[in-house]
Amino acid sequence: MKEHVLNQLEMTRSELLNEVRGLPLETLQAKPPGNGWSVLEIMEHLATLEGSIAKGLVAVLQSPERNDLVKAPLELLKDPSRKAQAPDRVQPLGRINTLAEAEQALADARQKLLESVAVDLGTERMEKRGFEHPMFGPMSAAQWVELIPLHEDRHLGQIRNTLRQLQGS
Repeated sequence: MKEHVLNQLEMTRSELLNEVRGLPLETLQAKPPGNGWSVLEIMEHLATLEGSIAKGLVAVLQSPERNDLVKAPLELLKDPSRKAQAPDRVQPLGRINTLAEAEQALADARQKLLESVAVDLGTERMEKRGFEHPMFGPMSAAQWVELIPLHEDRHLGQIRNTLRQLQGS
């Protein structure tokens, strides 16, 4: 399980970076028609969310076990027709203006995540501690880590769609 999750984290991040590297800055900053996020805003959102999850994991792994954690249907994240509004705390704020800044923010967030679970990833401790997800309710720490590559892959699809829309306009 531990190796699978680590592989998924690495694979989705590599795919994301391969998609955006080499794109002109104007493309990365451009918003698609219809009030969507730019590629840089999506990357800021991903970094902010992952950093927020890492922070939550640090706190929750020091807390008592919970008996109200539910197995969230994370596969729903794969369905792009299911729209969800990101909570205000993980909305992009325009703090990232270049691809280098986005890559650094993502790398920093990933480092915090890996440090937060270095000892506990793959252990029962991750299954018995958790915190609230706005859509799924109380989720285990393990599921929070599993959510990250699924969420990143979902937004990779959004990036691809944004790039298609920008090419068509």
